[in-house]
Amino acid sequence: MRAIELNAIITGISAKVDGSLSLRVGTPELGIDEKIVVMSLQNLNVKMTVEPEKYDEKVTVEKSLDLKSESERLRNTIFVYYKQVNPQEDFTAFYKRNMEHLIDLYKSKVHNLQGN
Repeated sequence: MRAIELNAIITGISAKVDGSLSLRVGTPELGIDEKIVVMSLQNLNVKMTVEPEKYDEKVTVEKSLDLKSESERLRNTIFVYYKQVNPQEDFTAFYKRNMEHLIDLYKSKVHNLQGN
């Protein structure tokens, strides 16, 4: 894996519900090899330093990216759905019932593929 240092402009910033930010960055014109390096870094945890040409102080953030697993994301999504449709029911029971539904759905897909 190769690293790359280049000049860039933050062209867009949006706040996310989890308190983090999403950045859109514009780069200068890049050659094919430079594009490959940048694109190979997509969706990886990277260390990033943003320095304007002139600055008085540098702020360092020590927190890491807490990327959630797909199963954590699914559970969190089911929880949000639960809060919207049935907050009287115990979440554990609601979660198990919905997971069983998803498992049955995929079992039927497997069965249909095996039958064809």
